[in-house]
Amino acid sequence: MGRTDGRRSGELRPLHVTLGELDRADGSGRFAFGPVAALASFTGPIEVRLRDERVDRATLEVVHRPLEGVGSTASRALVTTLEAVFAPLLQLNAFPRSLCQIVVQSLSPAPPAWPKRVDTDESHAASWPPSAFPAVETDAAPLGGSTFGSRAAAINAATLASLHAGSNGLRAVPLAVAIALVDDHTLVDPTAEEEAAARARFGFGWAFGTGISGAGVRDSMDDGEVETELVWAEAEGEFTRDEFNDARDESLAAAREILDFAKDELEAFFASRQ
Repeated sequence: MGRTDGRRSGELRPLHVTLGELDRADGSGRFAFGPVAALASFTGPIEVRLRDERVDRATLEVVHRPLEGVGSTASRALVTTLEAVFAPLLQLNAFPRSLCQIVVQSLSPAPPAWPKRVDTDESHAASWPPSAFPAVETDAAPLGGSTFGSRAAAINAATLASLHAGSNGLRAVPLAVAIALVDDHTLVDPTAEEEAAARARFGFGWAFGTGISGAGVRDSMDDGEVETELVWAEAEGEFTRDEFNDARDESLAAAREILDFAKDELEAFFASRQ
């Protein structure tokens, strides 16, 4: 399928990674899919307020700041996603009675209101599960102004910030990407316009590491065998089980590509400081 920016259906937009922009945080990272970017900081372990103290592990605090206005439903939903992704992967139990904080700043504006779209194709009437994923009939972007692409960029920026800090090791490296189903074509890393025209939209995050509990996929990479585990899966719209599985498989291939790019950037960054 031809795309407005000339990419193939499985092609990512140009990736951009920057580390160490913020001086007052232990670590910071900027990640971008083309123009869709996010900047994150990681601080900790630091002193925690008594009311938030936990005796068995560090407290994880996640904050999201939109580019414009104040945080709303979309910000709260993204915070919940980030907490679900990073809480199991950070070694919080190594730092009881302390605080680890992730702050994510969106660097891309929220998309404008999307045109109302109702799928009338009877072939999609038996979507899986039909009761959970009805046709999109609202005038707003998903979750009130947050695209799946911007959510994936936020997760990736938070990962870079955590890796740059190095003060709380990650059991595995989580990386995310968005997928859209447009005219029965599976598009990797869709633009906001492609998400608006999509029958279904997906966000997937994959953690890459070793010794991941329950990992179902193993990769042979240059530095040895790496396990992958799905740590984020979100969807909107109508789709079948096979379409969901195809989108998941496409996302894993794209996440591997992001991992290779991020590794090269991290190695170059730390090598330049030796």
